[in-house]
Amino acid sequence: MTKPAGRPPRSEEDVTKFRTKVSKGAMALYREQGFEAVSMRRLSKTIGCAPTTLYAHFSGKTEILMLLWSDILSEMAAHIELSLRPITHPVDKLQTAAVIFVTYWIDHPDHFRLVFMSTDVGRSDVDGFLQNTDALQHFRVFDDLISDLDQTNSPLRVQADTLIASLIGLAMCLNTLHGYKWSVMSEMVNQLLTGFINDPEQQH
Repeated sequence: MTKPAGRPPRSEEDVTKFRTKVSKGAMALYREQGFEAVSMRRLSKTIGCAPTTLYAHFSGKTEILMLLWSDILSEMAAHIELSLRPITHPVDKLQTAAVIFVTYWIDHPDHFRLVFMSTDVGRSDVDGFLQNTDALQHFRVFDDLISDLDQTNSPLRVQADTLIASLIGLAMCLNTLHGYKWSVMSEMVNQLLTGFINDPEQQH
């Protein structure tokens, strides 16, 4: 019996392991010299594979960036999910999630720069990433948390998007404007949340 020509398809587990290897290698290059250093040829050399192998899985550098974004956002969401497990009160959950969100970006300034301050990517690429991946679900956690407060002062999506934008802005200031003596981060987060928690009986 004649064997089929060509390389046999890789298992899903093999593909996942390879993508993880690529993500770690790309992040290491980024941390050393910035994302400009993450060329497909240099990355293939770093992870020990032929450039053709890398191109078989990724169309180019932009797709590598999307992989890093996805991994970072997944890690951030996991931090929030873990922090919320022992908490039951809706206000406490929202406050904790907001603080953990900002804390993650402060603790990982390189991740913040890569996700929110990358210059090597076009607007269409960003839009495609947000539309075709689970990235938005990592932000939609705030939809559920705000909804649990049972507030009716404005549409849920407006509230959640406003909160996310405000928290990203806060993280941006804390990550980039080091010469200014900012107030305690958790207190600034709680100040932001006063616009989302209107029932005095719910506030602590």
